[in-house]
Amino acid sequence: MPEDWSSIAAEVQDALASIGDVSQPNGYPATIRRVVPGTPDPSTPWIPSDPVITYTPVIALQSDKELRDINGTLIGMTKRTVTISGAAGIAPTDDDTILLGQALDYVDAETDAGLAWGEIMAVRPLAPAGVAVLYEIDLAS
Repeated sequence: MPEDWSSIAAEVQDALASIGDVSQPNGYPATIRRVVPGTPDPSTPWIPSDPVITYTPVIALQSDKELRDINGTLIGMTKRTVTISGAAGIAPTDDDTILLGQALDYVDAETDAGLAWGEIMAVRPLAPAGVAVLYEIDLAS
């Protein structure tokens, strides 16, 4: 019988909610912000249109790893990785940004500018049989 990877992604979502952060009732919250450039009016293509910004709340697991050189000596740098479920409702890309510690559905422009959005450096999906079960997201330091 073939494995149902979508249901496993849902199980990962539930597991992240249960272990994400003991101080939060439903795991450690985060928000992924995606900015899609607007489509200009064909009659005035030189006038840029407003971008479409979407906010997707997710449950995350954050980990920090101290980096070492080839000899095993700590080099004073830390790699921050965030793990989210494949059932989170978004497939993150390195063009997105992430806000840790808050789950937001909507943010006005003034509030958005004041938030500490983190840059996503790389996204690695774990996708057996082509279905994303989880995503590991590397953040800029």
